[in-house]
Amino acid sequence: MEIGKGERILLPMAWLLLVPGGMALLWQFGPDIDDWIAFAIMAGAAFVTGLFPLEFRNIAVSFQQWLLFAIFLRFGAAAEVLVSQLIVLASVFFSKSVLPPVHRFMINSLIFFCSSVMAAGVFFLSGGVTGSTSVSHVAGYGLLYMVTYLATNHLCLLTDSKWSGRPYNLRSRETLWDAASLLVTYPFGIAAYFLELTYGPGGLVPILIPFFIALLFAARYNTSESVNRRLESASKIGYELAGRLNSEELIRLFIHRIRQVKEADAVYLIESSEGRFLATNAWEEDKLTNNPRHLLITDSNRRGFDRLRAAVFGTAAEWKRALPFRLPEGIESVMVAPLSEENQLTGFVVAGSYRRHLFDREDCQIFDLLCTHFTVSLEKARYFETAASYSERCPLTGLRNYGWLERELERRVSNVNGGVLSRLSLIILDIDHFKRLNDTYGHQSGNDILISLAAILEKNTEGKGQVARFGGEEFVILLPGWRKEEAVEFAETLRKYIEHSIFEIRPDLGAERQKEFVGITASFGVASVPEDTDDPMDLLRNADRALYVGGKQSGRNKVGVYGR
Repeated sequence: MEIGKGERILLPMAWLLLVPGGMALLWQFGPDIDDWIAFAIMAGAAFVTGLFPLEFRNIAVSFQQWLLFAIFLRFGAAAEVLVSQLIVLASVFFSKSVLPPVHRFMINSLIFFCSSVMAAGVFFLSGGVTGSTSVSHVAGYGLLYMVTYLATNHLCLLTDSKWSGRPYNLRSRETLWDAASLLVTYPFGIAAYFLELTYGPGGLVPILIPFFIALLFAARYNTSESVNRRLESASKIGYELAGRLNSEELIRLFIHRIRQVKEADAVYLIESSEGRFLATNAWEEDKLTNNPRHLLITDSNRRGFDRLRAAVFGTAAEWKRALPFRLPEGIESVMVAPLSEENQLTGFVVAGSYRRHLFDREDCQIFDLLCTHFTVSLEKARYFETAASYSERCPLTGLRNYGWLERELERRVSNVNGGVLSRLSLIILDIDHFKRLNDTYGHQSGNDILISLAAILEKNTEGKGQVARFGGEEFVILLPGWRKEEAVEFAETLRKYIEHSIFEIRPDLGAERQKEFVGITASFGVASVPEDTDDPMDLLRNADRALYVGGKQSGRNKVGVYGR
């Protein structure tokens, strides 16, 4: 996440001004710790609890506050601030965030310090005292302390959001869960305080042991629920991928889902091509692209890739040592999983994040499962496209066939009628005296001419329109967005090109099939939508009529235009 220049300067200044000096004043004027064993036990328990928050429905809830509350009641504000700052410092190295560690520590340190000082201030100013043996006194002022701490904490988060632009919503489920956690932290904190006050450090055992046992079971249950949710999500994505029969659409969908589910900042699809690995599709710089620019292959042969398995890396130093490629600057966490078909390595999928230690082992397993779903779906989609391509193409010339032409013509005319496309022109051409060529040189020579002419049409039409074989010696060219005058000019250019071209054939009617060169001509017909019609079949018939009236009947080797 981008950090503003003002924040980079003002935040360290605010932290240096408030936290070190504030802690020094609290220690100078606060009470001394009279039982270091009890303090160490409570601080250690708070430290461990703070590092392992529980997750409920993707919301992290930490319960160390009951121990911090007990520390405050027993040893004062300075001791509570010290422990909370140590928890913040440790959490920087274990939690996941897009912010740099030092910057994140200063933000959280300030928030926790302000929350502690504000809660302690309200507690003391309203008449509360630490070390009290009165249950009503501790319960009443303790509740005031806890509510103030919670309110200040969220007020600080709101202020940070307004100042830095980082996302935060006061009216969110996170806030409700945080408030609900008071039902645990408040009574547990009071109980821990009185147990230690009455029985010494040993009095903490009856509450710490069941708490940590409950925390352990909750963590195990939480992990199980998390894995189940991930598997359910992976299954839904698998079904979604299986329903796509267009490979490009499938790749885009897969990259989007990986980016959303895994909170990735970059996703790359690396595919094997002629013995080399190339990045073919990616999400980088906040957009999809089929020309990735920020993944650099550093191992030009396959050895580095052949040794690579599904893996997760928590820091840039880790993945830079292990991976045969380089990712965008700033990427820390990385997941990689192989793609294979029939035990043959065909590529890799790589997900990266600017946050350290974002992915864990379970993430990697789900990621590998998703890649398996993707491989199967991609193989099916490409097989379908190949089959569809064969069914839509002329086996002799390789051009689109009449079945494709019907569907495409329907779609294009519909686009014009619906206002999506401004106009559409159609050219139909027919080889002059083609029967004579077949009778003179044989049908194989006629096929040779058809193949050569198809190549000429495809080359000259590339980037302009689409060409198809209409049947026999007839071809059709669709020109979306072209005016009739432009189509007539293009048809005239093609007519001259064909007239001056030489076609190589090997006649099969003689005893020896020796190479010969012949010339041909073609007649053309042109019609357009919406000038001439708004019906696809009428457009084809109009162009065909122009071909025979303005082309064939006018002497051949001419361009006929419908309506003239």
